[in-house]
Amino acid sequence: MSAPDLLRRVTVPVAGLVAVLVAVAWYVTFSTSTLTMSFLMMGSPTQPLELALFFGLTTTMMVAMMLPAALPMIVAFHGMTRLEGGRPVKPADAVATAMFVAPYFLVWGAFGVLALVALVALGLMGPMTGALAIAPAATLVVAGVYQLTRPKEVCLAHCQSPMAFVMRHWRSGRTAAARMGLHHAAYCLGCCWLFMIVLFVAGSMSLLWMGLLSGVIFVEKVATRQRVVARAVAALLLILGAIAIFQVYLGL
Repeated sequence: MSAPDLLRRVTVPVAGLVAVLVAVAWYVTFSTSTLTMSFLMMGSPTQPLELALFFGLTTTMMVAMMLPAALPMIVAFHGMTRLEGGRPVKPADAVATAMFVAPYFLVWGAFGVLALVALVALGLMGPMTGALAIAPAATLVVAGVYQLTRPKEVCLAHCQSPMAFVMRHWRSGRTAAARMGLHHAAYCLGCCWLFMIVLFVAGSMSLLWMGLLSGVIFVEKVATRQRVVARAVAALLLILGAIAIFQVYLGL
């Protein structure tokens, strides 16, 4: 069997499953957006059941946003589970792939919960007045500047080369798959965490901002000209930040 045929046999079913999961995650996020905002407006959830529900809602939102961009990495890992001695001689291990993906979204879900709780405590969710009115603009500017930093470049490079990442960090076994998923999650978090802060603070968690930022993250991870795209995103964020600062100035 030719290499394109092998790649197609791995990619098509995984992409189909990802498409279904993304669609379900977006539907759940849309259907529960009022509930999620009510949690935040009432303050941080403290009861175990409330916290578990909030974590589930936040993780679902992260799946909706981040799963499309993670598809190339998932396909690369899933394909590698077929190899033995460098040859595709066994069926792909769906359980190992699931164990690779699960830590990725657990990390993103935990980050989302911690970030939202912290932002609520600081008064940075919902309407902001007085000195806090500059917070959305400042968030956009900081995110734009971060796009040009070395940590962003390093983390994005690991996310942009799925096969290189998988081959470099590959360890056999399902427990090792979970560790690889955690490793991947760390790089992805380092790459995109400020996009989430922009969503929470400047975008007020709107579905429109979610869709736009999800598209930006996807383009960043699949683009062939990494620096050009990162700088273009930086320029866009800085322009939006400057506009937001001007609007705050006009409102004073």
